[in-house]
Amino acid sequence: MMPDLKAQSKWGWLVAAYLFLAGLGGGAYVTGVAADIVGEDWAAVSRIGVSLGFPCVLIGCVFLLLDLGSPANFWRAAMRPNTSWIARGTIVISVFMIVGAIHIAWWLWPFNALADAVGTRRVIGVIGVVFAFGTMIYTGILLAAARPIAFWSTAMLPLLFLVSALSTGMMAVILLALLAGESHSGPVALLARIDVALIILEIFVLAFYLQATHRVAESRASAELVLRGSVAPLFWWGVALLGLIAPLVLDVFNFAMLASICGIIGGLCLRQVVLSGGIHAPLRAGRFEVGLPIV
Repeated sequence: MMPDLKAQSKWGWLVAAYLFLAGLGGGAYVTGVAADIVGEDWAAVSRIGVSLGFPCVLIGCVFLLLDLGSPANFWRAAMRPNTSWIARGTIVISVFMIVGAIHIAWWLWPFNALADAVGTRRVIGVIGVVFAFGTMIYTGILLAAARPIAFWSTAMLPLLFLVSALSTGMMAVILLALLAGESHSGPVALLARIDVALIILEIFVLAFYLQATHRVAESRASAELVLRGSVAPLFWWGVALLGLIAPLVLDVFNFAMLASICGIIGGLCLRQVVLSGGIHAPLRAGRFEVGLPIV
């Protein structure tokens, strides 16, 4: 790694938790709405998925507020949506939380108005899914929009976070369904098979994401930091082994609960690895380069 390239240290586990929970909540909600459309046999899975969406994103936003230090900073983020991705993302997440809260309140608790109004419930669900996808993708766009870091400024990062969010959201639904007494067969078994495909897709997307870091010196330094530097233990043990290989093998052998636990932990580790691997571009003036200070 070039000595004058500094890794960012301002965004740590609190932001990683926000990115993770926002993605998991969106992925779980999409799983729940899809299950509701499939049919009555998926009722338990659907309720679990829908009930996870709003609370997970809300808790994630609490972590973000703790990192920001002032709630006023959050509301200012929504200003100028025509020029700022941060503003657009704040609006998307806010709308998703509102729709998710309405979905829960009028179907699961405390009201029951949508229990028999299947058409209305599904319309609300489809609207929520649109903003859930926006929320999952935005967790990747946020990094590119907020910091001048080449490791984050790539279209592969939103795609990686999207696939990971769908996978961890599905794992959370599987885990809670099994804890609630649902059988390993039927809907849970099918979700586990779908998740195997998502894990394989995530492995390929992650490989392409890391391969794309050859563009500039600072992104190559980020890849070096993640693969062989100080972030490498978290990447290889937390992301590669615990978050991808272990769930893949465990799902194949029908250990869905343990696979889900491993995959969920790995999803959080992935966000922290991406944050920790972010290296600032040096300031350039003619032939001279000055590394930015660690912040």
